[in-house]
Amino acid sequence: MTLREREGVRQPGRYLSTIICCGVGVYSMTLLVVILSTPNTAISSLESAPANIKYKFDTLREGFMEKWLHNVNNSAVACEFEPVDVTGDGKDEWFQTIMPDLAPNFTLTSAWLKTEAPSAMNALKEIPEMYESEFTMGGKVDFMKNSYYDQAYLGNEALLSLWDQNVLDKKLEKASKRQPMKYEADGLKIHDGADKYKSYIEGRRGIVIGSEDPWVEAILLHHGAAKLLTVEFGKIVSEIPQIETMVPKEFTEKFLNNKIQQFDFGISFSSLEHDGLGRYGDVINPIGDLQSMAKMLSVIKPGGMMFVAFPTGDGYDGLVWNAHRIYGKHRLPKLFAGWKLIDVIGQGSPPKGKQGGFLQHLWVLQNTNGCKVDPSSPIL
Repeated sequence: MTLREREGVRQPGRYLSTIICCGVGVYSMTLLVVILSTPNTAISSLESAPANIKYKFDTLREGFMEKWLHNVNNSAVACEFEPVDVTGDGKDEWFQTIMPDLAPNFTLTSAWLKTEAPSAMNALKEIPEMYESEFTMGGKVDFMKNSYYDQAYLGNEALLSLWDQNVLDKKLEKASKRQPMKYEADGLKIHDGADKYKSYIEGRRGIVIGSEDPWVEAILLHHGAAKLLTVEFGKIVSEIPQIETMVPKEFTEKFLNNKIQQFDFGISFSSLEHDGLGRYGDVINPIGDLQSMAKMLSVIKPGGMMFVAFPTGDGYDGLVWNAHRIYGKHRLPKLFAGWKLIDVIGQGSPPKGKQGGFLQHLWVLQNTNGCKVDPSSPIL
């Protein structure tokens, strides 16, 4: 399949799932209410829904593509995409091999219905046998067991539960001097990304996924962000006017009830790799990270930017149970499904081999959901 042919079939699943989940129309929000209240009737409701809001399996039907494009483009917006910059300047060659999947292999509806309640058990020391294949992607992910953490605080208070102006001012001072606050040199890559893509941050609203203290927020405010929402496992009280905080369950409920507007940009630094491993009191979920990232397709505006950082090696995929995942050639395309990969901020490589170390590069993505589709010109 050529690139043009590949891109020509790339759009339907991701856009249709977004239409279902982020309330493009009144009917779509009605569907969400049905799904949330009566899960057993959700499938029949979707099956009988109008063609323009059915999920991606409908796009495989003969003659559906043209009709779908017409319906989506009537409610979509024109988006501008940044030039792709994943080569040169010391960037690893394997970055160029990452092509996001056509769409998540689950509905965005199911992602939004992901369990956000705390687990009723302690963190597991072993992967449940029934989930082993899913966690290792059928053996493609190297399994490493050399650590165990039981740091449950989902639903409890965060490590730093009160964010006030005094706390922020100390962080802002370090941000102004570009001093490391977390993750040493890796954390400073946020400055580089904010400099390079300033127009997506300055004067804009952003969402931060996973932040125990406001170091990421301080960097973003230093670079001119106007308003931020932080979603964190632990409860945080923010007395800072520019920063609002929520736990995942609260955020999900408000977004699905159309009480939160879409954001101009989002960022998650060293958070997604933990999702679904149970380390922080969350429920075991082999695709918890993929679902959380997919939800951002609904949360970020069409054409908006997402900055993400997590452990990456030299292209290999690893699972260090129950600490974190290491992302490589197999899982990254699934994590980025539905996004356009724009850039990778950071140079250098960790030690080679599956038992080697890792770095946390800053990956820069743009949201294609809700953008007008031109099947004759593959923009992704």
